[in-house]
Amino acid sequence: MRTIRIGFAVAVLVLAAGALLWLNQTGKTKAVDLPAFSAFQLTRIAPQRGKVYLDTEMSQPADLSRLDWPQNFELFADPQTAFEFICSGAVFVAHPGSSIRVGSPHRRLLLRTGEFDWILTSPDERVEVWAGDAPISLLLPQRGRLKVSEDDVVLWTYSGGGSLKTDSETIPVPEHVRFSRYRGTRSRRDELLPPPQNPKPRRVVIPLREPNDSVVRFTWQRVDGADGYMFRIFPSILRERILMERFIPGNQLNVELMVFQEYADLFWDVSALSRRNKMEGVPTPVGHVRLEGSLLGQKSVTRPPQLTITSLTVGGNIVLIKGEAESNSQLFINSEPVKIDMDGKFIHTMTYRNIGVKTIEFRLVSPSETETVVTRQVTIFEEGI
Repeated sequence: MRTIRIGFAVAVLVLAAGALLWLNQTGKTKAVDLPAFSAFQLTRIAPQRGKVYLDTEMSQPADLSRLDWPQNFELFADPQTAFEFICSGAVFVAHPGSSIRVGSPHRRLLLRTGEFDWILTSPDERVEVWAGDAPISLLLPQRGRLKVSEDDVVLWTYSGGGSLKTDSETIPVPEHVRFSRYRGTRSRRDELLPPPQNPKPRRVVIPLREPNDSVVRFTWQRVDGADGYMFRIFPSILRERILMERFIPGNQLNVELMVFQEYADLFWDVSALSRRNKMEGVPTPVGHVRLEGSLLGQKSVTRPPQLTITSLTVGGNIVLIKGEAESNSQLFINSEPVKIDMDGKFIHTMTYRNIGVKTIEFRLVSPSETETVVTRQVTIFEEGI
């Protein structure tokens, strides 16, 4: 009996020791092996007439076709020029006026100053870079944006999470977050609305045969919690310049692309807006529209959009407005966006706190940016509460 008890006790101890060892092993965080520095290549400069330089005096232009880069170098973009480069498993876009450095002490990419976008070439890729003149280490998310200045570093995580590492701490930054680090000490984290899904058209070639062919409808799915959307059109995929920027209350917009007649290729994105934190959300990946045909390069024939105010009804301190407008245009009443239905009709109410004569301004903007402005006056006899 005693032998059985001793054997049982030994077996319990062995099982406990094994369980403890298993818990210790599974509780460990596996280290992430970052790849060694990969070859640098400058792949695109926009606009084509723009230049990127090897020195701060901007006297030595960088060669786009160069394949073998030195061990240590810097690149500086002028205020109108963006550039794209591939390095360490990621495709980067440096916005106009940005600068980078590659070199000692660890052959690491330094995003020195300016703004940068990137996307990792593989979903499983892990890329670490430096940022700022007093560099901090960044483990990049799958897709993101970075703004580096003398006083702060701001990281946007568009897809996947990242982290910042200083001498004293490592700060994880999850997906859909804007993380700001001020003067290396103070930090702030803001949640971002996700990107609108199913943006269209993503990639399309539009043959221009009739004048109306150049009016293109852009659509996307609504984002929960969004108060509206910011829509932009760019002349290149590097987005070095904004050709059009517009706040959209809904999830669709018709645009007359012939107003950008000098460009055969146009690029666009859209992001949700949150007025609660006064911040744009994550933008959609850039879409591409290519124009082809005999009308390309010709000026579009524009006319002011049609707007009719059918009734203005005053009841106490409330004004009920009804009207008709071209459904592919944007309507603003006293600078407030108003929805037009598919039949071109709209209804809007306004409330006033004080009595007297009030002027109401109606502004209708067509896809070609032509405006119709109409003013009406009403008299309020009863004060609001």
